[in-house]
Amino acid sequence: MNRRSFLKQSCGACAAMSLGALLGSSLLESCGSTGLGVLKASQTDGKVSIPLTQFDGGHSFQLLRVSNYNYDIAVQKKDDGTYSAMLLMCTHARHPLTKAGSGYYCTLHGSKFAADGKVEKGPASKPMVHLPAIVAGDQLVVTL
Repeated sequence: MNRRSFLKQSCGACAAMSLGALLGSSLLESCGSTGLGVLKASQTDGKVSIPLTQFDGGHSFQLLRVSNYNYDIAVQKKDDGTYSAMLLMCTHARHPLTKAGSGYYCTLHGSKFAADGKVEKGPASKPMVHLPAIVAGDQLVVTL
């Protein structure tokens, strides 16, 4: 093997490994940094109950997955002690949304929504759907 071939192969392999490490670490970092746990629940009469203890210990955000329901629900405890629940459905094409940083992202057409559900980037033009959420005793009840 001559010097030119050696350098070409070595630089190519080094660049490929560096790119792989960079992409791999950023993907793993994004997976680990969200710390999202998924609460699984069943609905009764169009309502889902979540124990308020799920929000103890600084866990202000919970992802709720309801059996036999097409979309996940983002449930958040606000600073004032109230709760909000948003349907993780893009208002443009009814595609499921993904939690991305502090907001939500539609992988179908690229719409982005803020943490409060407002549109940050289209093609969606309507904010996310908010669901009624009330405290009943030691439970948070979300109406679907």
